[in-house]
Amino acid sequence: MIELGIRAHDLGRMSAIDLRKEALQYGFSGIQLVIPKALSDPFDYQSPEKYRHIFSPLKIMMLGAYFNPVDPDFDKVTLGIHNFKKHLQIAKGLGALCVGSETGSLMGTPWGYVPENHRPETLARVIDIFHELVLFAEKHDTYVAVEGAYNHVAYDPQQIKIMLDAIQHPRLRVVVDLFNFLHPGNHQEHLALLDRSLSLFQEQIIILHLKDYQIENGVITQVGLGKGLMNYPAIISRIKRKLPHVHLIFEGVKDDDIASSFQYISQLINKE
Repeated sequence: MIELGIRAHDLGRMSAIDLRKEALQYGFSGIQLVIPKALSDPFDYQSPEKYRHIFSPLKIMMLGAYFNPVDPDFDKVTLGIHNFKKHLQIAKGLGALCVGSETGSLMGTPWGYVPENHRPETLARVIDIFHELVLFAEKHDTYVAVEGAYNHVAYDPQQIKIMLDAIQHPRLRVVVDLFNFLHPGNHQEHLALLDRSLSLFQEQIIILHLKDYQIENGVITQVGLGKGLMNYPAIISRIKRKLPHVHLIFEGVKDDDIASSFQYISQLINKE
C-alpha cells in the first residue's frame, strides 16, 4: 500500500506530541524526521523507543542525517559520519525505516555544482564512506538510504546504480527525488529519469520525494504539488504499477500548499 508522508520540519519546529497531531491532521501516515530541525525539545538518544510511542500511529519513514561526504573540511566529514552512525543506532528503536543522506559536493557549503563532483574518483570516495555506513547499519538491523542530485556527486540514476553495484549490500536503499536530478536543460525528461531509476534499481527504492516546479527566468523554482510542470498523473500511475509499497514523502511543500498537495496526490493514488 502506498503511504504519504511529509518532511517534518516543513510543518514547523515543535514538540513531538504537537508534530504528531499536526501531521495526522493533514492525513499523513508518516514523517521524514530531521531531529534538530523538527523537534523543539532536547532529544533523548538513549531512549528512542519512547518517541516511537509518542509518534504512533505515525511512521518514521526516514531519519534524515544528511552530511557532505566529500566536504573539503575533513573534520566536517568525520562529524557527519559520527552523526549518521548515531542515527543508525537509534533507528530500530524509533521504528524508522532507514537513515538517509545525499552524496555531497566538493564545493563544501553550500552543496553547489562544481565539475569535479561528477568525476569517477569523487564517486569512489562517496562509495567508500557509504560502504562503511552500510556495514554499521547491518550491525544495528537498519538501512542506509542514498539520494542523488544533479549538482552533487551521484548526479543521475546511473551513478546511483554504480554505487549499488560497488557496495552490493542488502542494507543499502535508494531515495528517488526527480526534482533533484533536474536542471534547465533536462527538466522535460523527468519521466525518463523515473523510468531509468525503475529500470536500474526498482527493488532498492524505499522512498520517493515529491516536489513540483516551474521555470522562472531560466531557473527551476519549487511550487506546490499539481501546480507545476511535473507530470504527476503519469508518475503516480507508474508508481502504482511498479512500486505499490513505496513511501511518498512531500519535501519542501509548506503552508497552504500542504493541504492542496495532499488532496491532489491522494486523488491520483485512489484513481482507478
